[in-house]
Amino acid sequence: MTAINRRSALALTGASALALALAACGSSSSTTSGSSTAAADKLQAIKDAGKIRIGFEGTFAPWNYHNEAGELVGMEKEIADLIAADLGVEAEYTETPWDSLIAGVDADRYDIVINNVSPTEERKLKYDFSVPYVASEGKVAVLDSSSLQKVEDLNGATAASSETSNFRTLLEEAGAQMTIVTGFDEAIEQVLTGRVDACGNDAVTFAYYQEQHPDAPIRLLEGSLGDHSEAAILMPKGATTLQTAINDSIAKHLENGDFKAIYEKYVGIDLSPKA
Repeated sequence: MTAINRRSALALTGASALALALAACGSSSSTTSGSSTAAADKLQAIKDAGKIRIGFEGTFAPWNYHNEAGELVGMEKEIADLIAADLGVEAEYTETPWDSLIAGVDADRYDIVINNVSPTEERKLKYDFSVPYVASEGKVAVLDSSSLQKVEDLNGATAASSETSNFRTLLEEAGAQMTIVTGFDEAIEQVLTGRVDACGNDAVTFAYYQEQHPDAPIRLLEGSLGDHSEAAILMPKGATTLQTAINDSIAKHLENGDFKAIYEKYVGIDLSPKA
């Protein structure tokens, strides 16, 4: 509300003052509840706009990336297209480096993030998530010549990861000394150039990388990095109707085999979460 000077305030009639006070109370209430109201209306806002704005890296093969023709492709690109179709809207993609990706939801740059994001307890304090759409195993890559053999050997080793990745946390818990990078491509490059001993990610990402770079002198350590991990779609806290609609879409495509076909197309295995 615009500030009112003392003289003008004294000139107000009792009725006007009461009206102003009520307006002020209403303004305060709208301000404090604005973000939650916006989240609650997120699905309707998406339908009204005719599009759902989706954030991901766009460089994270096989999840979301550009093929040789420059087209945006990947497992998550196809999954997001299916979800958008179920909502009756178009999918609009914004590509952003990992470390600023989730923050784009706070800034309302996009409505959801689909980028192999694990719904950790810390993240769930600030954001809502869909049900999982994919499940995979965390692994660690090292040079072929490395003396490291098992995930347990990471204690005291060096590793690279992006700052907000859950794999960074897992590597640190395993005792690795971290170098912060912007994403997977830089992390694996740090390993290949000998700047760090290891990097962590899910088994699918490494399998795809090794398929695309068969001469890369890397191998995976024995054992898993953390528990079996799942990824889900991240969205603003309180976007309940949107969350329900997305959950219904995911359940539909897991049940009818659409997601299974997508996973097998890109990596040759079914990554569908098991009930």
